[in-house]
Amino acid sequence: MTARNPAPPLPHPQPPAAAGQALRDAAQGAAYAWARPTGPTGHARAVSQMYSVLRDLGIAARGLARYQTAGTPPAPASPHFTPYLAASDRWLLDAWQHLDGVLAAEGLGTLPDDSEPGTVLCQAARNAILAWRQPEGTAADRDTTVEHLITAIWFLAIGALSLAAYAPRRRTIELRAVANSLAEAAACLTRAIQGPAGDTEPGHNPDPARHPDGRP
Repeated sequence: MTARNPAPPLPHPQPPAAAGQALRDAAQGAAYAWARPTGPTGHARAVSQMYSVLRDLGIAARGLARYQTAGTPPAPASPHFTPYLAASDRWLLDAWQHLDGVLAAEGLGTLPDDSEPGTVLCQAARNAILAWRQPEGTAADRDTTVEHLITAIWFLAIGALSLAAYAPRRRTIELRAVANSLAEAAACLTRAIQGPAGDTEPGHNPDPARHPDGRP
């Protein structure tokens, strides 16, 4: 009886900060690529890639909320770190949902090349899910990881606005809404590592998990 070949081992996850840097660099490359005019097929493919990345970043951000810090002594996190990470996840979900209608109308696009900037970005976002599933490190590493994510999100917002510039008029609104939601996600992440203004004011009790329009 012939023994079966064992399944190849799963890839070892990157350190959280390294995964964040790879995500940031890939987002920058995709933003530059999406700033150039493309035909309908290329535009549909870029929107599909954006859709995939936003979904995966929402999943990855949930892992970052559980970041375990180490050190001697460990640096205290902002008391709102976890709530603001949760809020950023909600805004990423908002951005992702805005693209539902665009994909329904324009389709998923053609299968891209593995070296295409949007494809590289999709892979970096998937790697971040694994790297941030049970993240741990120093407080400085944690903040560096979040800073990389913030920069990546800003590049995605720029990319969304670039795609909006070349979108059919009826799709411009959805893509601009994506950029707005991404800006809110980046703001929440910034507050997570810096602390919101007025945290020490008496009676200050922000609810970052709630959208400005009152949605839970």
